[in-house]
Order: sequence, then C-alpha cells, then structure tokens
Amino acid sequence: MAATTAPYTQAAFATAMANHTPVVIHIEASWCPTCAQQKMVLKGLESDPDYAALEILDVDFDSQKPVVKQFGATMQSTLIAFHDGKEALRAVGITSKSDIETLLNAAVQG
Repeated sequence: MAATTAPYTQAAFATAMANHTPVVIHIEASWCPTCAQQKMVLKGLESDPDYAALEILDVDFDSQKPVVKQFGATMQSTLIAFHDGKEALRAVGITSKSDIETLLNAAVQG
C-alpha cells in the first residue's frame, strides 16, 4: 500500500473529508523550485506504509486561484494537513524530509 497523489478536485476533497481520510493539500506551481523539492520528498515518502491511507491532492497555484483562496493560501509551496476532517497543520516552503514527515504525521495521526 502507498499514499496516493492526484490533482485536486472539490469532489475528491469532499469525499476524503466525509470518509475521514488523512489528506495533504499541496499548493504548487510548475515553475517553483521549492515545490519541485517538496514533490521529490513526497514521492520518496509515498511508499512508506505509515502513509498508506494518505491522499495528497495537488492544487495548481496558477490555474486554480479560487481553490488557493478557499484554503487561505497566499503562495505556492504551501502544504496543509487534514486529520479527521479538520486542518491539523500548515507549512510554507518546507523542503526537509523531517519537516515534511512531521506534516504528514499530523494528517495521519492527528
């Protein structure tokens, strides 16, 4: 089992919230080097069995402005962890494996 990563849709997010699925919202941009580093770290952690139930939903900072605003984000490279239907932790610009693991753990463990 592995975490799943998919483009953000309102339906996917609503389903995850209704099912109490741990979710990380990744607000990213294709031109953002910090976002690219975050994606590499997230990809490396996806296969960790601790995160098997986790859903990572990517929000495009440039083309999904209403969604960016919905989450109250002001910049790309924003990661938002949701546990049990509620925001558990938020971070901007983090790229270290340990910091990203802390955020993923907030989603999975609360």
